[in-house]
Amino acid sequence: MKLGLHQVTANELDPIDLIELAASVGCEEVCLFTHIPAAALPDDAGQILFPLVTPEKVVSTKSALDCHGIAVGNAEFFPIAADVDVEIYRSGFEVAAAIGARSAVTHVHDPDDARAVAGLGRLCDLAAEYDLRLGLEFMGITPACASIERAAWFVQQVGRANIGIGVDALHLVRTGGTPADVLKVPASLFAYAQICDGAGLHVTQDYFSEAFERMLPGDGDFPLADLVAALPVGIAVDVEVPSAQRIAANGSPLDFAREAVGRSRELLAAIGKRAR
Repeated sequence: MKLGLHQVTANELDPIDLIELAASVGCEEVCLFTHIPAAALPDDAGQILFPLVTPEKVVSTKSALDCHGIAVGNAEFFPIAADVDVEIYRSGFEVAAAIGARSAVTHVHDPDDARAVAGLGRLCDLAAEYDLRLGLEFMGITPACASIERAAWFVQQVGRANIGIGVDALHLVRTGGTPADVLKVPASLFAYAQICDGAGLHVTQDYFSEAFERMLPGDGDFPLADLVAALPVGIAVDVEVPSAQRIAANGSPLDFAREAVGRSRELLAAIGKRAR
């Protein structure tokens, strides 16, 4: 399984510094932001919440990736809303393709199933122009697609070859999903997985703050070993463990990332041949 370092695990760093960090902790990939919807910007300061690879930064970012032998797994993020014109994502896809991204992340916010399926189809077609696969993430905070079953339904309804499910451990647990539910989904429908840990196995839609303060693998209650074993063999796995509090406690993003990646590698190694 390829191990990727997600930008939000070291959100204090710009993309080039994240690439260097990923190389130093032994990751094969990074996940970077090439588009951020306006709704994700603060109302007043206008400050971008996530470091962004802009068209102007493509050359320097690609140079850093090539220098360190790091690939780009996912490009974030391209949501489907009721009124979205997917053409607004073209520039973000162009940047993603230019830096060699394999997948682009999407979420479904549109409560109208037929319209959402049509929108996802158009997004798939646009992504295909750039040789990108879509990873559809289900979340309790997006009621239109709030379970792994719903994500599988959307992928099957869209009927495109370049879309699959992105399984985030936090979202799986908080939406009531289990590793057994992952096993019920055909292996061909998965795009990637993301691992972190958390306290308790309760189901809730109110976990936005927890999404940005996650626990290191092994520190919480999530059934991570069973989850990873339920995933298809060879699937890419992202280390997505944002936590400004823990980074401050550990002293540096490097120390925190090294710990997060080390824990993740131990987890993957312990699974051995259990993965399907």
